[in-house]
Formats: sequence, structure tokens, C-alpha cells
Amino acid sequence: MTDQPVKDISIQFGALIDQGTALLSQLQILLDTELTALETRDLEQLKQSNQQKQECLLGLDRNIRERNDLLTKLQVETNRDAVIVFIRTLPAPASELLEQAWQRLEQSLEQVRVLNQRNEQTLVRSKQNTDQLLALLQGHAQGNSIYDQKGDKGRYEGQRRLGKA
Repeated sequence: MTDQPVKDISIQFGALIDQGTALLSQLQILLDTELTALETRDLEQLKQSNQQKQECLLGLDRNIRERNDLLTKLQVETNRDAVIVFIRTLPAPASELLEQAWQRLEQSLEQVRVLNQRNEQTLVRSKQNTDQLLALLQGHAQGNSIYDQKGDKGRYEGQRRLGKA
């Protein structure tokens, strides 16, 4: 490849990476908003957050497809290792700049994964608390079972009494 096409490809690929990083940053903010809505049990805010999150995810999907299309045109596989090898084959300073941009993208993706897992755990805890409260209100309190319905460890009180003896 001559210098101009390499420069154009680097610019285009870099712009797609930066756009992906920006969308992931936006998703991080939306995940924080979602956590607030979950903690305060604000249904309207949760609906709005989910709508915005869906729009952001659609944008992220478009970005990934565009990036993959560009890589495919360049006959580069679309997996992480192939992309890193491709970036490293580019001349300096494009290779260094794209490698830094790719690292930022991966860091943003990892942060989104962590935030999403945090929200999932918050939602599961909230559901457990709601289920327990509902069971109490309906008179179905499960106080002394070895295993719950899913086969997980239940609230077996006998073992505690044996330990006290």
C-alpha cells in the first residue's frame, strides 16, 4: 500500500475505534443511571434508561459492523488478535496511535462489563428481597429448608442450633 491509502485507512479505522469508545463511555453513564433507578425503584427512570441504553447499544452494533466491514475489505480477520497484528503492521505513528486507541476501547469495554455485572447483582438482590417480602406477606415464609427451589443452599436453622449446643 502507498502512504495515502494507509493514512486514509488509519484515519478511518481510528475514527471508528474512537466512536466505539465514545459509545461505551455513554453506556457507562447509562449504566450508572440504571443503577440509581434500580436502587430507588424508580420505574419511570428505569424505562427511560433502558430505552436510552437500547439506542446506545444499537449505535454500538452499527459501529462494530462498520469496523468489521472495513477490516474485511482489508482482508483482516475481525478477531482481537488479528486486529492487534494489523495495527502493529501499520507504519509509525499510526500504529502507536491506533494501538493506544484500541487499548482505550478495550478498557472501556471491560468497564462496561463490570458495571453491567454490578447492576445485575443489584437487580438479583432486589428480586430476592422482594420475593422474601412477598412470601412473608402471603404467609409462605420459608424459614427452615436445607435447599431452596433452585437447589441452592437454603436457610437451615438446625445446623445453627447444633453448633450452639
